Amino acid sequence: MNVLRRRGLSYGLVGIMLMAPLGCSGAKAVDKAGGDSAVLTLATIDDVNDNGQSFGPQAFVDNLRTVSGGKLKVEIKKNYGEGDATAESAIVKAIAAGEIDGGWPSTRAFAGAGITSLKAVEAPMTITSYTAEKQLVTAPVAKSLLASLDSTGVVGLGLTVGPLRRPFAAKKPLLGPADWTGTRFRTYNSPVQEDAIRALGGTPVNFGIEWGGEVRAGRLRGAEFDVPQYARYDAVLAFQVTANVVLWPKVFVLSFSRQRFEALTEQQRSWIRDAAERATKASVEATYEESTIAGEMCSDGIRFISAAPGEVAGLRRKLQPVLDRLAADPNSGPMLKDIQAIATANPVADVPNVPEACRQTGKEAPATKIPQEVSALPNGVYRVEITLEDVHAAGLDNSDGNSGTWTLTVRNGTFEVRCRPIGDPSDDCGGTITDGVLGAGDLRGTGHQVWLVPEGKDHPARFTWAVDGNTLVLSESSAPKGAEMILEPWEKIG
Repeated sequence: MNVLRRRGLSYGLVGIMLMAPLGCSGAKAVDKAGGDSAVLTLATIDDVNDNGQSFGPQAFVDNLRTVSGGKLKVEIKKNYGEGDATAESAIVKAIAAGEIDGGWPSTRAFAGAGITSLKAVEAPMTITSYTAEKQLVTAPVAKSLLASLDSTGVVGLGLTVGPLRRPFAAKKPLLGPADWTGTRFRTYNSPVQEDAIRALGGTPVNFGIEWGGEVRAGRLRGAEFDVPQYARYDAVLAFQVTANVVLWPKVFVLSFSRQRFEALTEQQRSWIRDAAERATKASVEATYEESTIAGEMCSDGIRFISAAPGEVAGLRRKLQPVLDRLAADPNSGPMLKDIQAIATANPVADVPNVPEACRQTGKEAPATKIPQEVSALPNGVYRVEITLEDVHAAGLDNSDGNSGTWTLTVRNGTFEVRCRPIGDPSDDCGGTITDGVLGAGDLRGTGHQVWLVPEGKDHPARFTWAVDGNTLVLSESSAPKGAEMILEPWEKIG
């Protein structure tokens, strides 16, 4: 498996936020002659296109530059909120308050910021295919959803297609209502999600990036997640996917601060609206192919099991009160009716096509448990210089800031990572300006496999290591956002 292509969330070694100077958030005029140039600060809880299929946000960023002929420059604050469960709602609040210019928070995040008019989009088991979602973001109801933001501090520029979210579970799959009874299940800061899990008989738990650790500890049964994003994990945590149950879509809302938007020139506002329109179109024209990704996940032991028709019907019966409450809401009701009409026209859920062996229930999780033994990776200070040319030669675009002079200190079963820029500080070292510690934690493993287990919430990463004299080679990485770890050999300098 090519881990540089598709694996791993941030694992604590690379800070990926492109930092704007303190006190300088908000669209900043850069044309002193009074032209239409500006720097826009946009925020995201992860990356612009973190799962490889977030085509709308990527097109929005690209087209802001394109349609303005480069006059609109974009600064991206990545990893906003540092993986906290409330991070995406915090983006909505920051946009509404004019603290940042904009972003693309999904509809699930708005209720947590006090804006409840978008809840109908998450109506459980309603929009269950990419065809239906594409119709939703371009249908008249999309304009109604965006118009519902007119009385808030957020300008709704457009909706774009995002991934379909399914139940991922440890131990055994969540198929029918009986499987959900008493289940502790991760939701993501959404009252609709919480209401749905309670209706199914489970207990919703609001977790951010730390949910994986809760599964490992046995305190959490599963999570709502999507196939392309989960494929970027290494550990097989919640390895039983209910293949034919789509809980809800993750629909991105291209958003801008009303305060900042009104301060821009008419030309700048026109460019931004044009970029948003193109982004919606790009997301609709894109192909969302999950079967290939699911097949690769299958080789890692993840299973895609379909619920029986009776089980699906049972889930729908359990969820009906949630839909009834949304329908009775004076704001959500009319929009839910339109969304349900789209769903009725597209009743078949998208199901990843995987080999038969991948559709069999696994009896226990594959052997991906992190060893407790201290790794035998030799003590020392190791250094590697990764140039922009090295990054491009590996087929990467350096959006994760892999370039830089990296230093790995190994001491008695612990590690520490630092980085010093060799070019533009905003491009190197994960976009961090500081020369401080970017990651630290414990080293676990047996033989020539080592797990870097970071302090805090971030996910562990696994590597294969080999030492030849003063040269350390790390390979078979489980974290592409740590590509700098494996691109070139490390030299021992101390």
